[in-house]
Amino acid sequence: MSPKLIYLVLALLSVILAIRLANHLLSVKKYPPGTSITFETQVLAQPKISSRGQQVSLSLPNSQRVSVRMSLNPLLSYGDRVKIEGKVEYFEAEDGAKVAFINYPRFELVKKGTANLFYNLRENIVKFFSSNLSPTHSSLMLGIVFGIKQDMPEDFYKDLQRTGLMHVVAASGMNVTMVGGFLASFFALFLRRQVALILSILGIFFYAFMAGFEPSIVRASIMGVLVFGSQLIGRQNTSFLGLFMAAFIMLFINPSLVLDIGFQLSFMATFGLIYLRPIFYISVRMREFIKKSIIGEDLATTLTAQLFTLPILLVNFGSYSLISILVNAIALWTVPVIMIFGALAVLAGLIAEPIGRLILYFNLPFLLYFEKIVTSFGQVGSQIELKTLPNFLICGYYLLLISLTMLVKKKG
Repeated sequence: MSPKLIYLVLALLSVILAIRLANHLLSVKKYPPGTSITFETQVLAQPKISSRGQQVSLSLPNSQRVSVRMSLNPLLSYGDRVKIEGKVEYFEAEDGAKVAFINYPRFELVKKGTANLFYNLRENIVKFFSSNLSPTHSSLMLGIVFGIKQDMPEDFYKDLQRTGLMHVVAASGMNVTMVGGFLASFFALFLRRQVALILSILGIFFYAFMAGFEPSIVRASIMGVLVFGSQLIGRQNTSFLGLFMAAFIMLFINPSLVLDIGFQLSFMATFGLIYLRPIFYISVRMREFIKKSIIGEDLATTLTAQLFTLPILLVNFGSYSLISILVNAIALWTVPVIMIFGALAVLAGLIAEPIGRLILYFNLPFLLYFEKIVTSFGQVGSQIELKTLPNFLICGYYLLLISLTMLVKKKG
């Protein structure tokens, strides 16, 4: 197929998608505070249990997320289908966002899910880490390896936020993108490019499985697999095409994703890795530095992902750590190592716990290193905060970033 025909098809698909998104956004039903609603939906994540009941994340008919607190009877699990009858209310989060919630509605279990076996496995993993590691290292390991949210010491949690490393312990789309990029770079050091890409794809599948196939993880995994898969058969243009088609299919099926922060972060981080990252390899001197330096690959990956996601982070969270790129560069090289040892420890521990515990102890130096980096840099006041970010500044930022990248590529 000729390049002109490809561009024509992409332009046509873009117009079709724009019409689909506009039609969806104009027809989305709003739920003002106090609205009575009855709907049927699926439990999107394992409920949090407390003495006050169970709290679950659900999706309203307009695809809006809602937090629902309900009684403990019947006890729900991930994948269960429920019927809810209650009133939608809102509270203001710390970042100023309006969060929907429903308190103690009438509810009925319509159909039991099939994910209980998987979550029993996750519970065993949590117990294995918690019984063999300190609370900080246990929660850190669970977050890095499996994207499992576990109680974490408050001071360490705040240090992760201040240093811009929170994405490491969250099952997020951006994390999938960065994990895929790190694995590809790591395996490429001693394997052929095609083999490295295949192993990266397998690594993405494994991460998605252990993170519980959460919607944001699945979407980012699809994007990552299509992009890495297209690189197996083509050049950079093929990767762009793979990313475009992944985004087109997902947005056409579910237009509400265009407003989903996880989707935006994973798409822009992946776009940055495809478009911006190659400029670090144009210069022979820079290419040699990256290959010889321990943090070179991580620095290139972190810089490209964060440059393309910066406006999204500022708009949605109102703050950004100025030392984030530096801290990510000197800490993230440990993530693949922690993931590999952690996964091996779990597999061995399920068979014979003493062997799993022994493998787990090999991770302690890397966990200690990561912890010290976070706690040391977490004391540095480096946060910038913005209440609002005008749309024209966002557009100008991306135009400038893309233009500068094009200029560097042209000179190279």
